[in-house]
Parts: sequence; structure tokens; C-alpha cells
Amino acid sequence: MSAPRSYDAIVIGGGVSGLIAAAYLAKSHKKVLLLEAEDRLGGLCAPANLGDGFSAARGAPTLYALDPVVIRDLKFARSGLRFLTRDLAMVGLRSDGKHIVLSRDVHDTAASIAVHSPSDAQAWPRFHKELFEIARAMRPRWWEARGALPMGDACRSLDTIARTSATAWLDSWFESETLKATLCFDATAGSVSSLEPASALSLVWRAAQEMSGLQGAVMIPQGGMTALTEVLVKTATEVGCELRTGVRATRLILDQGRVAGVQTESGSAYFAPVVLSATPRYQTLSELAPREALSIGYGDALERPISPLTEACIVMKLRSAPAFGGIAVPLASRFILAEKPEAYIAAEMTSRGGAIPDEIPMEFVIPTWMDSSLAPPGQHILSVIARPLPLLRFEERAGLKTLVAARVVAALEKFMPGISREISDIEVFSPGVAGYPIRVPSMLADAAHRIETPIEGLFLCGAGAEAVPAISGRAARIAASFAMKGGR
Repeated sequence: MSAPRSYDAIVIGGGVSGLIAAAYLAKSHKKVLLLEAEDRLGGLCAPANLGDGFSAARGAPTLYALDPVVIRDLKFARSGLRFLTRDLAMVGLRSDGKHIVLSRDVHDTAASIAVHSPSDAQAWPRFHKELFEIARAMRPRWWEARGALPMGDACRSLDTIARTSATAWLDSWFESETLKATLCFDATAGSVSSLEPASALSLVWRAAQEMSGLQGAVMIPQGGMTALTEVLVKTATEVGCELRTGVRATRLILDQGRVAGVQTESGSAYFAPVVLSATPRYQTLSELAPREALSIGYGDALERPISPLTEACIVMKLRSAPAFGGIAVPLASRFILAEKPEAYIAAEMTSRGGAIPDEIPMEFVIPTWMDSSLAPPGQHILSVIARPLPLLRFEERAGLKTLVAARVVAALEKFMPGISREISDIEVFSPGVAGYPIRVPSMLADAAHRIETPIEGLFLCGAGAEAVPAISGRAARIAASFAMKGGR
């Protein structure tokens, strides 16, 4: 065993959240050690290693929830983070070619919806206004450590939405199956069923986010998502963080019930009075914390079954630009493949049974339409997020990857005939970590509820500590502020 070393704080996990937490702590003149089990930093924003001049990350290619306070505090713009497109439209693809385009322009969106339903076109401005108003009212709760819930009309609307599924809520507004199916994709993030109450609240949470001053915007960084990792590593290094990869934390060291450090797989021990974990709550407490450190009630709660659902990112290298059939759509868009809300339910039922659905709802983006530097001249990247899928170890069963890839390509072929012949390579990535599906009580709780733990000096800072799992950094920022204050 190597000689122990002491720090002011230790961060477990070197993804976006861990890097942000470490940077905040070091920026406040703390001696910080970050431990990452993999041999690379960035998590789902780490490079996918496609080769041949292609650049892509292992996760979604878009940002929609990166905390504006983090961007400002850590001076991302000065470090070179840029966005080529301020906002991506959302396009619901239809096999009959009558695609639906949801853009920031409410009137243009209503015109697109009118092709499917004149009454829905009239309802859209009212729905959009109510959604964004409730979302803004919820920002203090979701953006601050101990923010208050809204009062008045917003509180009453929130109460209704919190008890309603996305399917039921959208049914109360619209009749178009295409419109409802397109909107449902965002409601199913975090292993949530579109039939569960948390799914409607997820739409509000998504609308509460802000990118570059635009509420509810979706953007792609110049240079792809790996550019975000590069900025974060540069920032953390410049402020003095010690970043170690290939080092797996296996146990928390406690002293009279309080965190005192971390032991690693190699047997090394590192000591600090504060530990921030970017791994999910159940993993942090059930795998790293001694069982005796948890109360009986809290320990029992960790025995609950984890979600049987997950998602996958499928990255394709294309020899040439794909072409859509049907009406013209903006290329700077994220495209949704799910023509009816029932598609989510059918896929969920199949996935809960442990099988790969025949038809998987998905979102795809072609980032090279906005940033040609991500691929060789004339070639493109197509990045897909497919969910729900069964929680299986894709990395250990190559046949599952092949099956998922085949079904994704078959779905794309219906809208872009001939695309299968243009695919030169395809990779399937899954998060590899399961979690509890998000629930309304946790979503409505303040941030402190999701970040604090029953062990003094231990805080959660990862995507699992957000109201909805996402690349945000907000939980990391708040967790770092708790750590700098010495705890609660």
C-alpha cells in the first residue's frame, strides 16, 4: 500500500460533473484530487475514437441544460467553448413525408402543426406560453440550493402537472398523434415511462433550462461534445486540480461516522474531510459506504430494484450526406422517430421484459451539417439516442449491439432511403450504469435533498443529483458550495 496523501477535497468521477465540481473547489484555493476509474476523462462527452478524421462523443451530441452560472463562473467562453447554432428545431418525422417542425417561432410552428390539426395549431401558442411560464417559475427550485416552490397560479398548475403523465397532459391539449409523439421523447429521459406522472414534470424541467440566454434551447458545441471535455480539463488543470485516470475508488474511509478519505482498488488511501461523488446515489452509498454508516431505514431503501430501462447512443459514419423524403425540413434540427405515443409504451413493455423492441423511439442529429470539421470532407456523422431499451450489458454481449444497430438503421431507412448503403461504420454505446427512475417527490424537492447524504462530508455532484439526469453541472456547482462551507 502506498503512503497516504491528504487533500482538502476528493472528487470521485471524471465526467462533466466531476470536473466542474473539482474546478469550483480548486478555484476556491482547495487542494483537490479527482479520481476517474476509466483511462479517459469526460464520461459520455469523452471521444468515441472513431478514427479516419471523424470526431464524436460517446453520448448525446447536444447540450440543453448546461448551467449558465457554471458557464459564467468557470469562464467557458474565454476557454474557447463556442456554439455554431443557437438553437436546434425539433422535427417529428412521418412516413408519409408530412413532417412536423417545432421551432422557436411560435407562429411558424403553429403553421406546421396545422397540416395535421387546425385545432392543435390554435392550441400551440397557449400551450407553449403556459409551459414556459411554469418552467420559469420553477427555476429557483431547480437552480438554487434551497430554492422555494412557486406560489399562486403557477403553483396550482404545477400541482396538476405533477399528478399527470406526459401522455395524459398532452392528450388534454392536442389531438395530433405526431405532435404528441414528438413531444413525448423529452418526457422519457431518466428511465421514465410516458405513463408516469414524472414524465409531464420532465417536460417542464426541460423548458426551464437555458442555453446562451435562450430558454429551452438545444445547441451543439463547435468541435462537438469533446470540446466541452477539453475546456473542462483545461479549466480544472489551470486552477490546480490533480486529475488521475485509471484509478477506481472502492471504499469510503470514515472517522466516527464522518468522511475521512477514499481507498482505491489498488489499495492506495487518500485522505480528505470532504468527498464529492459524481456516481449515482445508490451506487455511492451501497458500493462505497460501509453499511453500518447508514441508518436502518436508509439502508433498506437502497435495496429497491433499480430501473430495468436505459438508453443507448448509436454513432454512424456516413460516406455522404443523407437525404429526407417528404417536405423540406431545417437541417439544423434534432429529428424524432416515433409516430404515435403508443410507440413509447410498446417499447417500454418489451424492454421491461428484457428484449430489444422491434421499433425503438429515437432522436438523431447530424452535427456535421453544422460543423464540417467533425468529419472528412463530404462525409458525415449521424448520432442517435434510442430509448427505452432494456438494462443489459451491451459491452459484454456483442450480439445486443448488433441487434440494436440493425433496428436503428432499419428505422432510419424508412425516412432516408438508401442510408444503410452509406454507413461505413457504426458504434453502439450504453451508459453502463443503472439508476432509480426519477420520481415526482425528488423532482420537486430542493437541490440540497438530492445532493446531501446521511454521511457527514459526503455530497453527490453527478447527473443523478439533478432533478432530471443531464449534462448540467448545476448539482456539481451546488455540491461544491456545500463542501466549501464545511458541510450542511
